[in-house]
Amino acid sequence: MATQFHLVEPKHIDGSSFSNSHASTSPSAAILIWRVALFKDQPSTTSIHLPEDILVKALDTLFPQLSTSYPTGPTSEQIRRCVSSPSTYTLFLAIGSKNPFTSTTSVIPPPPEAILGALTLVTLSLLKTSRAHIEDLIVSPDARGMGLGRALMVRALDEAVHIHSCSIVDLTSKPDRIQARKLYESLGFTIRDTGAFRYYAPKK
Repeated sequence: MATQFHLVEPKHIDGSSFSNSHASTSPSAAILIWRVALFKDQPSTTSIHLPEDILVKALDTLFPQLSTSYPTGPTSEQIRRCVSSPSTYTLFLAIGSKNPFTSTTSVIPPPPEAILGALTLVTLSLLKTSRAHIEDLIVSPDARGMGLGRALMVRALDEAVHIHSCSIVDLTSKPDRIQARKLYESLGFTIRDTGAFRYYAPKK
């Protein structure tokens, strides 16, 4: 059987572990932060099979919000290549839907429009330490103001520090992204003047 995408390790946006008894009247209470993984079989009772076409369609909608350089999202091959390397790449999704585990017969995967946000965590094991880089933080315009950006960031930081033992987490943000910068600073990030260099490979 070929490997398939699954949503695993759900957490509420306040960072607490998923619980069926977690009840609230807040709309954000119906949103969970999931990690995307590849498995041949259903890994646990708190996981959901995520059809590949749904994942591709959702990211195809979200990614153009990042930059005009991304008119479309990643292909299924690109997503699969990255997610198949969990030691260096982690994809988190913020998904809003009714409790997916209340049915005793089947678990229904979320529709593409229920995927409200995404974040990529890249981790590196170096000779003397481990460090991480946060990329592609995206929140749907319809879900902004609900704390999803913070929830995705907190989940990524927890993964980087406690799962991958990273001592440093980096990210980049343009100066005009004022609200995003306020979020990062509130989470403990500081602006560094490192004189960073970037090399662009020649186009073929």
